[in-house]
Amino acid sequence: MSDAVLTVLRLGFLALLWVFFLRIANAVWTSATPRPTVATETRSRKRRKSASQSKVVILEPVEHAGLVYPVVNQLTIGRSASCDVTLDDTFVSSQHARIARTDHGLVVSDLGSTNGTYVNREKVTTPIQVSSGTRVQIGSTVLEVR
Repeated sequence: MSDAVLTVLRLGFLALLWVFFLRIANAVWTSATPRPTVATETRSRKRRKSASQSKVVILEPVEHAGLVYPVVNQLTIGRSASCDVTLDDTFVSSQHARIARTDHGLVVSDLGSTNGTYVNREKVTTPIQVSSGTRVQIGSTVLEVR
């Protein structure tokens, strides 16, 4: 083959290689980026919210601190992509815990996880009612009910 054809083939191969790496980087970035956004509400807007609009805020690990998840009816937490809150932690089960709204407030339930769910550092064995300020630990993730 001539030098011109080899040069074109090399450049084409290099371009395809770059496209391949960029697609992999994009896939990794989109799967690693958490779904919810950090709350940036003003104080007056917070005051206008009704007390019935509960949410869960991640406190730890630091790289996810501040992420807010509203609790509409229920919030499932685990490693599975089908969960409302997906945690990338080997100590978290696929379907680890649930925070559900009831007539009496929010209730945290462990869904038969291997390593347990903790509410204010006590292991959850039966569904337990929680209020604002309660801390829930699942694996290395600490969440606060607000």
